[in-house]
Amino acid sequence: MNDTNIIRFLKEFQILQVAAVYKVGKNGMQLPPYQGSTFRGVFGHVFKEVACTCPNQNIHLEHCPYAYIFETGPHENNQKIISSQDIPRPFIIQGENSNKLIFAPGEQFGITITIFGKAIQYIQYFIYVLYHMGERGFGKGRQKAELQQVFLVDENGDFREQIYSHEKIHYGGQILNSEKIFSVLKQVSGCQLFFITPTRLKYQSHYYDTPEFHIIFRAAVRRITSLLYYHHNGLQLDVDYKELFNRAEDVKLVGNEVSWYDWERYSNRQKERMKLGGIIGKAVYEGDLEQFIPWLQLTEWTHIGKNTTFGLGKIKVVFQ
Repeated sequence: MNDTNIIRFLKEFQILQVAAVYKVGKNGMQLPPYQGSTFRGVFGHVFKEVACTCPNQNIHLEHCPYAYIFETGPHENNQKIISSQDIPRPFIIQGENSNKLIFAPGEQFGITITIFGKAIQYIQYFIYVLYHMGERGFGKGRQKAELQQVFLVDENGDFREQIYSHEKIHYGGQILNSEKIFSVLKQVSGCQLFFITPTRLKYQSHYYDTPEFHIIFRAAVRRITSLLYYHHNGLQLDVDYKELFNRAEDVKLVGNEVSWYDWERYSNRQKERMKLGGIIGKAVYEGDLEQFIPWLQLTEWTHIGKNTTFGLGKIKVVFQ
């Protein structure tokens, strides 16, 4: 498959990103250092409460929205035995400013949710859950906040259109324009890659703190192809991945300014604290990058690595 056909298939990828704006309640609010984990926890609990109508909430029916979003099962055509934990969830949730921990009454804060593929059809559930998350409360003492507005986010990361206000939803079915995601770049001989949130890169059963390009690229391909398969009706790309990965090994890491960032979260499911470290910082690469450009451009939206649902693995690529 040539590069044109790869881009054509990658353009089948559907993305919707929304930004929710909250107003902190009368008691103020204290959030932990990494907010994505906190928001993901509240989001999951509330989504199950409002979207799961199964008689036994531990055994979900085939068309349960909660089960699809949070406990995605193997695709019906998949003959492999695969754990549900290895299947990517079709969303990412993250806070807009993880450095601000204390909010006074009346201050605003934001949550961004990125939704992929078939999950977009449940956008009204997502917004309804965002509303009830504020009523449930966040952070220490579960302090309440009022959902004021929800905006569509465009391909440049800007607020484009308000789709929720005053408890009314005004979503008309728009998604991101893939033509603007895959900008055409020529004569690219290198790039800078910024690891904005902790990025957990696993290769050959080990986590790596040296961001070799082929490890980055393998993680990007694994993430994108899995999301296409499980959340875009079993779509598969006819690509010689072995050849692509071999070419990726020719791209050299020429500047490494990353460091390992350790943090912990409490898992309600596993009833224990978990270490979820990853790399942050900047890496610089040189080599023939043309065939990797569309994958990297899409990865800015999908994130890479482990634990992406609460915002880990966010990257920004600057081509040179």
